[in-house]
Amino acid sequence: MIDKKKFSKGRLARRDRIFAYGMDGVGKTKFACGAPDPLVIDANKGSLKFDVSRVEVETWEETLEALTMVENGELKCGTLVLDSISDLELMSHKVLFPNSTASEHGGGYNKGDDLITPEWRRVLAQLERIWVQGKGIILVAHTLVKTFNDPNGPAYDRFEIASRPALARQLKIWSDYVFFCREEVITAKAKDERRAKSTTTGIRYAYATRTPAYDAKARGEFFPDKILLSWKAFEDAVKIGSSDVLAEIDGMLAEIGSDQLTATVKDYMAKYPQQIVESRNGVVAELEKHRARQVQTTVVESPATATNN
Repeated sequence: MIDKKKFSKGRLARRDRIFAYGMDGVGKTKFACGAPDPLVIDANKGSLKFDVSRVEVETWEETLEALTMVENGELKCGTLVLDSISDLELMSHKVLFPNSTASEHGGGYNKGDDLITPEWRRVLAQLERIWVQGKGIILVAHTLVKTFNDPNGPAYDRFEIASRPALARQLKIWSDYVFFCREEVITAKAKDERRAKSTTTGIRYAYATRTPAYDAKARGEFFPDKILLSWKAFEDAVKIGSSDVLAEIDGMLAEIGSDQLTATVKDYMAKYPQQIVESRNGVVAELEKHRARQVQTTVVESPATATNN
């Protein structure tokens, strides 16, 4: 018979389960180290420059021992950070495939996943127990670019988590937030060039909404599509309410400057107030189109032209 304590109603205050992946050096570890009272199970040696508690693990056995010490209360923390999943997975492979590889095991055809999946399910079960104790969990991973063969259209490249796809799928499903982390990229045409040039602004973002280019998600009613890659920005985003979203919509409509669009959006929100998130997403799409048109009509001087002037 089901335990009546498992029945509940309304919002429950639980710490966050975050999966942050992205380019090398973008700031994933710095983001994780900004969480409350972090303890880093550090396979990547990425936490050494931060004033945090850590366990430097060299083997899969050491990793499992550290997790058990956290669960048993021998290692204290408010947030448990695994950095990185990509490195820890390779450690697990050395134990699971001592005389082979995941790709070669059993003759290939993804048979290696038959060992990897149950091993990491046990790890996730342990992380779940640690999370239930009241601790936050942050998983850090690297990324790589793979070609996606779309059955409904042409193939295209996308950013994916640098791990076995079956493991990545497990971790994404379990996490409350999946953040794709990267520097902001802008594209513009120079005055004397035919092709557009891409460059970074130096601003690092955590993207929280899935696109064809990457996977992402956020289990929050009003969580924005992207935030600055900092723990403070994450905490602020979690607290966002409907009034903040309405103010954001007003600001975006003001930037677009279309009286017709403003009237349409306001009318829709008046009729369907429960669709505020959908309304916001629609305005975001229109703002991106507006900004793209602005870029197209703006001539950006090339460095050579600027020097001549």
